[in-house]
Parts: sequence; C-alpha cells; structure tokens
Amino acid sequence: MKRKLINNDVWLVIDSFTLGGIETHVEQLASGLRNANQPVSVWLVTRYPTPSLLAERLEALSIPVYYINDKNTSATHFYQQLINEKPLAVHAHGYKASLLTKIVCLFTSTPQITTYHAGETPQGRVRLYDWFDRYSALLSKRSIAVSDKISKKLPVVPLRFNNFIETSDIEPSLGHQIAFVGRVSHEKAPDRFKQLSIDLPKLDFHIYGDGPLVRKIISQSPNNLFFHGYQNDMAETWNSIGVLVICSRYEGLPLTALEAMARGIIVIATDVGDLSRLIQNGHNGFLVKSSQQIAHKLNYFFSLSHSVQTRLRENARKTINARFSTDSVMPNLIRIYRNMRAQNHSQFKKNTL
Repeated sequence: MKRKLINNDVWLVIDSFTLGGIETHVEQLASGLRNANQPVSVWLVTRYPTPSLLAERLEALSIPVYYINDKNTSATHFYQQLINEKPLAVHAHGYKASLLTKIVCLFTSTPQITTYHAGETPQGRVRLYDWFDRYSALLSKRSIAVSDKISKKLPVVPLRFNNFIETSDIEPSLGHQIAFVGRVSHEKAPDRFKQLSIDLPKLDFHIYGDGPLVRKIISQSPNNLFFHGYQNDMAETWNSIGVLVICSRYEGLPLTALEAMARGIIVIATDVGDLSRLIQNGHNGFLVKSSQQIAHKLNYFFSLSHSVQTRLRENARKTINARFSTDSVMPNLIRIYRNMRAQNHSQFKKNTL
C-alpha cells in the first residue's frame, strides 16, 4: 500500500504472527484513535509467509497497514520514512517492535513510546530480549505499563495505563457456558480449569484457545470438558458464554476480562496482576485467593436470584464503560502523544494517567 504523507500520524508498531492479547490491544487502540479523529497507521515488523490475521482485521476497519521488513523494504526504508514523514509518535508493542523502534527513532529524533504488556518472565532466549527491552526503556520518550507488576520491572517510572476496549457495538451476552478463554499455557493455568470440571461433574465447561498444554489437558479429560480450539473471531463466541473463569498464575490486566465484562459476563478470577483494579468482589464479579475457591464461587453465583445475577452483570458493564473503554482512555493518550513532541520530560518522575 502506498503511503500518504500525514505529519500528525501516529504509527503503531508490532511484530505479529498470530492473533493474541497484544494484537487485540493494538486493534482496539488503532480503532479507538481512528474514531477519535487521530490519524493512525499500523506497521508490522515482518511480513510472514502466512497472512497476518491482525492485518486482515485492521484492513477490514479501513486502517492502513504497512510492513517494515518485506520483499522490497527493510528497517532502512522505515528509517527514511520516519525522516520524510515526521509522525507525531511511534508507539511500539512487544519486544521486537520496541527494540527496533527505540534504535531507529533515536537517530531520527522521533518521539517513541513503548507499552509493556508481559507480566510473566519469559524463558530461553526470549528472556534475554525481554531484559534488553525493559532496560532500554531509558531510550524511550515515554513508557507505559499495563500493571503494577510490570511497572516494578522497569528502570523508569512509567505511565500506568488501563487496558481498554471499544464498547459502542457490544451487546450483552445471553449465553450460559462456563468458559476458559486464552492461551492454553502454564501461566494461564488450564490445568486448574480442568480440575474444576472434575470437581463439578454436573456442570459443563468449555475451553476456547490453543497452546503448548493442549494435549496434556485433553488427555484423560472428563466428559463435561469441551475443547473448541483457537477462535479467529471471538465476537460470536462471547454470545455463548455466561461465566468466564480466569484461573491464571500470572496476569497483567487481561483483555479477555474486559471483553467479558463489557458483555455482562461474570468473571471469576484468581487475584493476580491488576485484576483487583477491575473486579470488585461481589459487586461486578468475583476474586479468589486460591484456585480451590473457584468452585465455591461458581456454586454461590448460581445460587443467587435472577435479579441479583442481573445486577452483577449490569455492574460489570458499567465498570468497563466508565473506566476501561476507548472513550474513557483515548483523550488522555492522544494528549500524551502530542505532549511528547512539544515538551521535554523525565521518566524518572512519577507519571500517571
């Protein structure tokens, strides 16, 4: 796609191969900026042989998508584009995009900002990249963290920033399923969800997602546990769900919780990461201190009268609309982009939204 010169454009940069939490965040961010009349483009670090699901979704929203590393382009081309077009800001997501844009923007004097999403410490080679990404935060004009735990891992004082979703076209769910939605991996604790299905054999449980633990979870699973695999589009799937169980060992502020609560789906979650900033226990959902307490909360919720359940669901929706929607977050973020170019700042001073 040929670029149009827009000097106040915000460039969102991400390396995307599959469609996960960070990709969903970037999609919501791009859509929110566009709806707030802030010009925005999305740059993918690499064009992989398999078409990008994120690119397809963005293009369906008429949001322009470009590639840094493609058949005829490279980081050098990206560097030249920055010099020629002078975007308002470059906003990176994920360690590959973050490290690349920090270096290139340093030499072009382009305001660069990184959002740090990962709360857990990665393993293997990625752990080293993650370390470099965090400690090179000193090179960024601004840094954003989506949870307190992530903030504490950075050598600067970042802006604390709520995750958010677009709520204008979301309708309440009429579903009844008890579901796990997300990556089937150690940190998300699908083994705890499997145990829940064993402990409550009279209820049905559903897993939506894929990951390295799928075979282990499927093996010897009870008859009331159903696997639906990876979902390219969760919009219709949410309509089948009535209760979302988040039994994670580690979390930041998961978008799945926001997506569920925006639809009035009750979230029962382990009290990890920043979920306590989202869920008020017994008011708009439930928090538990241990995974063993989830079964008790499920039984308790189902014992409530229809009117009380409805009130909890309405409270969940109100929470998202008031504090975690694009309408509530975009004005502050756009102001940050504009101030980055206009003002000097220090990341060593307290920054809050």
